[in-house]
Amino acid sequence: MTSNSTEKTPAALYLEHLDKIFQVEPAFYREASNTEGLPGLTAIVYKDIPEKGYTTAFTYGLSLGTHAEWTLGRPELCICVASDNDAWGQVAAYIANRLRGDCPFLYGQTINFGTRISEDSDMDAFFIFAPSILDREEYTDIDVGTDYKINIAGLYPMYADETDAYEKLGLKDFWHHPDYDNYSVNRKKVTI
Repeated sequence: MTSNSTEKTPAALYLEHLDKIFQVEPAFYREASNTEGLPGLTAIVYKDIPEKGYTTAFTYGLSLGTHAEWTLGRPELCICVASDNDAWGQVAAYIANRLRGDCPFLYGQTINFGTRISEDSDMDAFFIFAPSILDREEYTDIDVGTDYKINIAGLYPMYADETDAYEKLGLKDFWHHPDYDNYSVNRKKVTI
């Protein structure tokens, strides 16, 4: 079997998919791999998306790993916050790199980051859910020319001490709580 030199890599096809959606040039931040035999992670960061003062970022490289629970595709992460601090996008790649192979990144799952995520917020944890900035067809079954598809999972910052309220309320009621704003990095804590 011969290789066609014009074939696009999975990374190029994934980036093409994002470029069709946002149509602006992102910034790229590389994270050296923590997993032997796998390349590092990249944060793909879009400034002022969906509006001025926001940061929207995606990972690439999480899907290069494997996990027993990834039967319907492999995830990449998306974070979208009302902040212009690039740390929010970089932390998504950091988390994906540290947890690749160990964490399935399933909807509803929480991740305690253990320290402040960014200097402009006291938030120190995340939960996983569908990415609010994308339509379903934009975040599911993304063809990257491999034997698996990519599904983008939303990474939502929260306060670690909200975890009890999150677990008691459940994802749906937490999301619709009057104090919850999925873009704010300085919102009131959700309590019950």
